[in-house]
Amino acid sequence: MMQLKSVRFTDESRIVAEGQKDGEKNIPEMGSYTPAQFEQALMAHGEQEVQRIFKAASLRISKLQPEFEAGQRRLEEIETRLKPISEIYDARKKELGRDVAIPFPSIFHIALILFLGIGEFPLNTVVFRLFGEAEYLTYVMASTLAITIPLLGLFIGIHLRHSIPRPVGNILVGVLTPVAVGAALFSISILRNAYIFSQGGAPSLSSQDQLGYSLFALNTLVFFAAMVCSFFAHDPDERLDSAHSSLIFLDRKRNSVRNALYRIGTKMNGEIKRAKSHIEEVRALTSERVALYRQTNTRFRQLLAPPSFRKSPEYPELKWWREVSMSNSDGRPHAG
Repeated sequence: MMQLKSVRFTDESRIVAEGQKDGEKNIPEMGSYTPAQFEQALMAHGEQEVQRIFKAASLRISKLQPEFEAGQRRLEEIETRLKPISEIYDARKKELGRDVAIPFPSIFHIALILFLGIGEFPLNTVVFRLFGEAEYLTYVMASTLAITIPLLGLFIGIHLRHSIPRPVGNILVGVLTPVAVGAALFSISILRNAYIFSQGGAPSLSSQDQLGYSLFALNTLVFFAAMVCSFFAHDPDERLDSAHSSLIFLDRKRNSVRNALYRIGTKMNGEIKRAKSHIEEVRALTSERVALYRQTNTRFRQLLAPPSFRKSPEYPELKWWREVSMSNSDGRPHAG
């Protein structure tokens, strides 16, 4: 009902009728600097809509502002931690006269460790089912080894990389790699033969021993693969490697926070621009309605138009929100 009344109030025919009625009565007076009552009502009606838009936008923006400020504080904290580590890294590079040397990228290193853990699980599940325990205990025991063996290989590989000279480590890996791979291939061959012979009857005791050695060789290959990939995924110098890992970790966190800030900042700016555009449209429409009223009033007046008609409508100043700048030189979104 209120909305229908508002529509009728701002209807063009109503404005024309009010302008004609006031014009015939010479309202406002010829020397008046005060707008007519109907013109003031038009202005007040427009500002009510402006305040509604402004309050709704303020509510949405106020929900995003704390999240954005928290992200800014988080970004500043990360950059504070990043600066001394970067200095340590640069200083260590100068001492060694070289940059970090990592043949195996860390992303492939992590992917391989996860893959080895996944592959280890079904292998151990088959073994522990022979114990005849409950199914959930089989999964618990199998998953324990599936996690432990690759992780032990990871930590031992890192330890060897940092604790022994590079030539010794390379020789050790070069010698043990074909041994581990050869043993694994031999164990696979044994398992294949055992499976073929088992089709004709129960496996012999010697076959069972061979199966045990085969499973041991396969687990050893998993352990050795995790150790070798960790060995080559780190720099021989522990200090340089530690600083490099910390830099990568913090840089990824910083990029993640920056992306979150950019997303929130873009949303905030969008809300601000939409609210400003909507308010400008409402005020432009109000100005058109006032102009229509004045034109009609002037046409039906017997006296000259008052000075108030020569002044453009004046609107109260709004305290606009600060937009977030997305083009800072250091890549950091900030409030501008």
